[in-house]
Amino acid sequence: MDNLAGRLAKNFDLEHLDGPQGHVVSYLGQHQAEDVFQKDIEAELEISKSVASQLVQRMERNGFIEVVPYDKDRRYKCLRLTGLGQEKLPIIKDFSFMIENFLFEGISKAELDQVMKVFNQLSKNIEKVNHLLDQKEETQNDTSL
Repeated sequence: MDNLAGRLAKNFDLEHLDGPQGHVVSYLGQHQAEDVFQKDIEAELEISKSVASQLVQRMERNGFIEVVPYDKDRRYKCLRLTGLGQEKLPIIKDFSFMIENFLFEGISKAELDQVMKVFNQLSKNIEKVNHLLDQKEETQNDTSL
């Protein structure tokens, strides 16, 4: 599926924007009248601070967003679309529409909701296992000192 999304993205001239980067561009496009911070991206994508930081840096390097000081408090940084990011917005909308209409053809909303519920539970279970492994490794490191 990732390979298909990547191929479709290339055909839509959306290289790098078929995953989280595209989601962020869409989110920023929908919230252009607001100040958007990295923490908003973390919440929207349900990702950690470090993952969001890497994503923001990658998007800045790719020219889709810029990070600018917040007017009211220079310690905070706002995320804004660049001209390139603005150009990609309508293409991302068309791409999303096509994905929804073709890939999910014949699948009801209830079925999609169930799949998302299963994926969310799998994600939570993976987080629990990772947390348990982290704790075990910390315990082992503490006892080896």
